[in-house]
Amino acid sequence: MSSVAPHPEWIEILYRPKSGRDHLGLGEVSSAEYMQALSPSVNALTYHPRYHSLYTFLVDEFWRRDELPRTRAAFREFFRPREWAFSLAAHFCTQHSDMFGIVGSGTTDSLAHTDAASYSYDPDYIKSDFGGYGLYYGTVIAELGYVYPGGIGLPTPVDIPTERGQELAAAFRKEIEDTSYYRDFFGQAHSDLPSDVLTEYGARSCLCQGKRVDAADRGILLDGFLHGGGDERAHARRESLRLFLDLARQTEDEELDALAFRELLFFGASRSGAHYAPSAALAAHHVRWRYFQAREYYVYALNGLWSHLCSWGREAGGDVRPLALDAVWEHFDKALDFDGLANLLEVAPPGLGAGSPFNDLLGWLRELADAGEDGFDAACSLEAPVQEARLYHLGQSRWKEPCVQVSGMLTLLALAYLRFSAPELQAEEEWRFARFGEPDRISIGRFVADVQARLADPGLTIGAFARWLYAEYVIRQHQLVAFRKLPDDTFRFRYEEGGLRFFADPALATDFGFTDPRFDAMGTTAHELGLCGSLYADHHPLTPDGERLLEEGDLS
Repeated sequence: MSSVAPHPEWIEILYRPKSGRDHLGLGEVSSAEYMQALSPSVNALTYHPRYHSLYTFLVDEFWRRDELPRTRAAFREFFRPREWAFSLAAHFCTQHSDMFGIVGSGTTDSLAHTDAASYSYDPDYIKSDFGGYGLYYGTVIAELGYVYPGGIGLPTPVDIPTERGQELAAAFRKEIEDTSYYRDFFGQAHSDLPSDVLTEYGARSCLCQGKRVDAADRGILLDGFLHGGGDERAHARRESLRLFLDLARQTEDEELDALAFRELLFFGASRSGAHYAPSAALAAHHVRWRYFQAREYYVYALNGLWSHLCSWGREAGGDVRPLALDAVWEHFDKALDFDGLANLLEVAPPGLGAGSPFNDLLGWLRELADAGEDGFDAACSLEAPVQEARLYHLGQSRWKEPCVQVSGMLTLLALAYLRFSAPELQAEEEWRFARFGEPDRISIGRFVADVQARLADPGLTIGAFARWLYAEYVIRQHQLVAFRKLPDDTFRFRYEEGGLRFFADPALATDFGFTDPRFDAMGTTAHELGLCGSLYADHHPLTPDGERLLEEGDLS
C-alpha cells in the first residue's frame, strides 16, 4: 500500500514558521530542523495515531452530508460536539489505564467521573474552534496524506479527505458502525448521551484500540506512518520508529521516561541502570539523534548564560541605567569559580579562575574523564565525575549558585568541544546534523570551529574565552533574534550609551530546560500502532510486527 503525499499547492501552509519566547533563537532549531529530520509528522503533542483515524473520519463524514454548507463555520458546528463525545467516551473505556493526551480531558475527565445517567454536550469543553484537530493533529494528518488542507486562498474552504483519507475514514467507520452512538446519536450531535452508549462507543473507538491486530484502521495507519509524506520523510520516520523499537528491545524490562531516553541516546546508559548500544543497521541514525541531544546540552548552557546575564543585569540596576561593559566583564570574571563548582560536584578543586589558561580547563576535564587512547567521547561516560548529565541536574537543583550559572554552563560548553572536535567526525555524513541552524542560528559545528580558532592563541584565558563567548554567542545572538521579531519588543537587554541596558520582564522564564525529544509521542505511537509494549511499563516486548520492522526495515 502507498500513501498520498500532500498536493504541492498545499505544502506552504503546512510549514509556516512558529513564533515564541526563544530569546536566543536556539529552541527553534531543535523543534524544527532536528525534529523535522528525525520524527517528521510526529509532533510533540500528537501522541495518539488513532486520532488520525477519528479526525479523518469526521472530515469525511462532513463532506458526505450534502445538506451541510461547505463553510468553516458549518464544519466547526459539525466537528466540536462529535470530538467532545469521543473525548468523553475515551474516559469510559475500561481497556486502558491512565492515558495522557486525550483532547478535551480537562473537562471530560471530571465529567466522566460524575456517574451520571446521561451527559449533555458542553460547548466550552475546549477553546480552540477545531479542538485537537486545529491545535495539533490537522497539519500532520495532511502531511501523511489523509487530507488536503482548506482555508483562505486554497481550493476548498474546509479540509477535504484524499482518496487514502477516505479509505482510513471507511475503516474507522467500520469499527464503530454497529454502536448505538453511531446508529442513533451521531447524526443528532446535541442529544444527551446515555452512559451505556458512551461505554459501548469508547470500547470500539478508543485510542487504545488502534493497536489491535484486527482493527480495521490499523493497517492504513501503519502504512501512513511508514510511507506517508514523501520518500525522504517516510524513511526518517521509519528509521526513528526502528530506533525506538531497538531501544525497547534492549530495555525490555526497564521502565523508561524522557530523561532516561536522553541519557541512553547520549551515554548509552541511564541513571536508572538501563543500557543501550544501537544495532549496526541503526548506528548512523543513532548518531543523528545523538547530535540532537548534544545540542540540547549545548543550548541549555547558552540559555543558562543568557538567563544569568538578564537576572544579574537587572539586580545591578541595569534596568535604570546602562551598565558599562567593563562592569559586566568584571562580574563574570568573579563568577568564574571552578573550585566552587568542583565542591558541588564532589571532585578535587582545580584551582582555575578567570586568569587561568583555557587549555587548563580542557585538561582538567580530560583528566577527570581519564581520557586515554579511546578518546574523550568514549571515556566521558555517565560514570565520569563531570559530564553533561551531572551538570544539567546540578543546574536544575542548584541554579541560584553563581558558580553553577557561569562556571557550570561554561564547563558544559567545554565538554561539547572536547567530545566533537575530533577531525574524523567532521568527515562523516552525519556531521551535517551538528551544523543544523546555520547560517542564522549558532550550531555545534560552528561552535567547535570557533573554539578551535580561539585556541590558536596560546595565551587564551578562561576569562577572555568567557567574554568572547558572551559577546558573540549570547549578547549578539539575542540582539539578532530580537531585531528579527520587531515590531514585537522582545529585547531583554541591548547596547545603549556604550553599555548594556536591561529591561524588566516579570514573565521571563528562568526555569529553562530541554526541547521535547518526542519520547512521549514516538514511544506512544510505536505502542499504539501495535509494534511494542508501552515504554512506560516495566515490561515492553516487541510484537511480531515490531520485530519484523526492526529486522527488515519495513512491513511492506
